[in-house]
This record gives sequence, C-alpha cells and structure tokens, in this order.
Amino acid sequence: MKKLSVGIVGLPNVGKSTLFKLLTKQEVNIANYPFCTIDPNIGVVSVPDERLDKLAAMSVSEKKIPAVVEFYDIAGLVKGANKGEGLGNQFLAHIREVSIIVEVLRAFQSEEIIHVEHGVDPLRDLEIIDTELKLKDLDSKEKENLLATKKKIYLVNGEETDISEALKKRIAQEGSSYIVANLATNPDLPSLILRTYDVLNLISFFTTGEKETRAWTVVRGSKAPQAAGVIHTDFEKKFIRAEVINWQKLLEAGDWQRARAKGWIRLEGKDYVVADGDVMVIRHG
Repeated sequence: MKKLSVGIVGLPNVGKSTLFKLLTKQEVNIANYPFCTIDPNIGVVSVPDERLDKLAAMSVSEKKIPAVVEFYDIAGLVKGANKGEGLGNQFLAHIREVSIIVEVLRAFQSEEIIHVEHGVDPLRDLEIIDTELKLKDLDSKEKENLLATKKKIYLVNGEETDISEALKKRIAQEGSSYIVANLATNPDLPSLILRTYDVLNLISFFTTGEKETRAWTVVRGSKAPQAAGVIHTDFEKKFIRAEVINWQKLLEAGDWQRARAKGWIRLEGKDYVVADGDVMVIRHG
C-alpha cells in the first residue's frame, strides 16, 4: 500500500505547527503571523506498538522497525483560500495528496496569540475550512480525490470544557471524531497516531527474526498475498503460502521453533485474511 500520510490543517495560529513539533520532535518555523509555513514541513513519526517491542526482545533482533506515518504541516487556510487568498491554492493542493486530515481547532484563549478571525470560535473555524474545501472541489476536475470527503479527525486545542455541545453535534453529524489536547502542556499524542489507523481501517502484521523485527501496515480485510506484496512486490506475484501465528501465542511459546513444535504455526493460502497482530513468514517462488 502507499505510504500513510496525515495533513495537519487549520486556520493560522491555532496550534498546527506546535502539534507537528510535538509529534515529530522537529524544529519548525513557528511564528505569530499567518503564512509563515508555505511549503509543508514533513515529518516521519513511528507508530507506537508494544507488540513490536516484545517481539523484538523475544527474537533478540539487531533492528526494530516500526510502522510509520508521514505528517504534513500544511500552512494555515483562510477565507477565500479556494480563490487563492493567502496562497490558498498551494495549501489546498498539499491537502489533496494526504490520506487523512487532522484539523486543528483552537479552543484556548490568549491575548498574546492573535486569531485571524478576531476571536476564538472553533465551530466557526470548522465551517470556514469545510466551506473552503467544498468550494475548491467545485473547481476540481479530479472527482476521485475530493477534498471535502477526505476522512478527518479533529484535534481541539484546549480543554474538554472548551467544547460546546454544538461543536460536538457538528462533528458527529459529519461522521468524524475528535480528540482534545492542550498543546501547551505536552499532551499524550500516541492516541492521535493510533486513531488515524482506526479511521483509515488499517492494521499491523509483523515479521520477526534475529536480523530485524518489523511492523507492516495493510488495510483491514487484506489477504495474505496483498500483505506479502507490502513486504516486496514480487512476493505478491510469487506467493505460495504464509506461516502465521498470533503475536501473543508466539510470545507464549518463546520462539518460532517451539511454536512450531506445539503445532501453533498455521499454514495459510491465498484466501487467508490477515488479522491484526499476525506474525508471518511468507513462502514464495
């Protein structure tokens, strides 16, 4: 499958670049004015997964390679972005490339940090961005990759008490979900990374051995040959079978050989649907 990419969007000065910095631990250009981030900063973030850690420890692997998500810090949208306001065309083009949107809504009050709309109102900000994406879609000839229909997670920058019932209702009507995080107080953000997996219906399977233990990402419902193709494109074409065991059963056995001796390793063919947490060895021609 193609790389998993997440676009961080929102109006200027709502906390987008702060979120990006917290996620990626990268130094980015955070300034108190709109349009300081014209080209999107891109950061690669590992997906937190205790299963990977435990399998790597069991195998005494030389390398541990997590699944990764690319986060794009996309500059702030403003009213009229669909017509090019605030370099809006460039920003909207960047959004088109990502798998999912994390839309940051500012709920915190601050006299020091200006708001481009002269006042904090996360519901109004949501509607502005939604309108801009829909208007841009009207001009688009690419009807398969519509901006307004991209899957979305809202990150409300503030406290739970800052969220109105109207905002909750609006997000629910859209079929989206939200996370509350006060970005000024070093929030726990792994839940955001894991939420992108849930929303995009993704799962992880693993390969493990002395050289490396690695997490691989597939869409839920993928069959064994498709999973093999994620490891290497030739493996999908030349797939014969997969040896499969649940990660917990493998840990219980202690290693692959003992799991095989117990009869816990299953041989699966081309129609096998990969489960979240499977550990696999691919046999191919």
